[in-house]
Amino acid sequence: MAPTTAEQVSEEHRGLAALLAQPGTWSWAYVDVSGDREDPQHLAALQVRAARDQLMAQGAPSADVEAIERELGEAPGVPAPVARFVLARDGELVVSEVLPGHMHGPESVGYGAVPDLVPLLAHRPLDVPFLVVEVGREGGGYRAYRLGHAEPSGQQEEEYVEGRTDTLHKFQGGGWAHLRWQHHTEEIWRENEAQVVEAVEQAVDRLRPRLVVVAGDIRARQLFIDQLSTATRPLVSEVPVDTRAPDASENALVEHVEIALARVVAQRRHDVEDLLRTHVGRGDREAVAGVGPVVSALQQAQASIVVVDPAAFEDRTVLALDAAPWIATAPEEALGTTVLGSVPAAVGITRAALLTDAEVVLVNAASVPSGAPVAALLRWHVGPDVPGAGPAAGATGRGEGSDRG
Repeated sequence: MAPTTAEQVSEEHRGLAALLAQPGTWSWAYVDVSGDREDPQHLAALQVRAARDQLMAQGAPSADVEAIERELGEAPGVPAPVARFVLARDGELVVSEVLPGHMHGPESVGYGAVPDLVPLLAHRPLDVPFLVVEVGREGGGYRAYRLGHAEPSGQQEEEYVEGRTDTLHKFQGGGWAHLRWQHHTEEIWRENEAQVVEAVEQAVDRLRPRLVVVAGDIRARQLFIDQLSTATRPLVSEVPVDTRAPDASENALVEHVEIALARVVAQRRHDVEDLLRTHVGRGDREAVAGVGPVVSALQQAQASIVVVDPAAFEDRTVLALDAAPWIATAPEEALGTTVLGSVPAAVGITRAALLTDAEVVLVNAASVPSGAPVAALLRWHVGPDVPGAGPAAGATGRGEGSDRG
């Protein structure tokens, strides 16, 4: 069974929701800051200047523009490709994130009451802490990371365990003495890996990673994995080469980690899409698809998981509101709140989902029933259709269901 929404909505997303609930206007920029091309300094200067010009053209305060321009001009500190997402208000940086990897959508630079957070969610579709473990005959260690986060040098949690190294060399004799010596060497390896296992198990208990990548000497990997607990072993993804060997590819570990993380994200998307298809197929009214039905669910904080394809809305817009119900498709749905403005549907729906503590899952619309650009799994099911009733009619109340997903 897929994890519940309560487990999936990260503290980071709740922090973003707290920001979105605050009144005021925002300036933001999501741009590619890779420096692996010819004359990267000149290219970076052009990108920063372009973002500054766009912000000024949209009326952003000079203090915001200066803060964003200064931040984008800083070296990202990680290898290309890499993007940056920066959010400012009243001249102060509120969010500044270095986002490893290629751009996840078009550049976004703007100023207004509703910032575009879709690029940030695209780079961090799940909160996935993970460990990278490297082991050898003499010991090993781990380093902790989070998907989509570029930790500054020295900021990662890491630990290295140096085990016994005496008598690890190969005994060249023969007969029973050789066998006995080899068994002794194996026991030292096993003891060394046991120390690494202990450190990693403590990190797993503390950090709750969703992936543990294990690399290093093949025999050391085997000894390490064999000693892991039954709870940790399913998290393991083993790199099938010795990444510490002199002739090892420098990219082998990075490529393996990227593929393993992609599988974690793909599995979550598959689980949600499968739930969506199941409920739609049953007709049990615990899922809805399409802009209107999903907006109606968000207005009632009824959506548990919101599935969105930002590229499939074309020019569709919604109204962003300054308080609950946070979103509307027409002014008469504002229910006494202030309309902040008309915003792209993906931006408004994502904002409302964050503000109502719903998980946001970005997918391709082809995987959504009827090919709709947005769908939602519900916290409680809707009642039968009532001819002529408003969007809230038929909701049965929170007591009839629980979070799904």
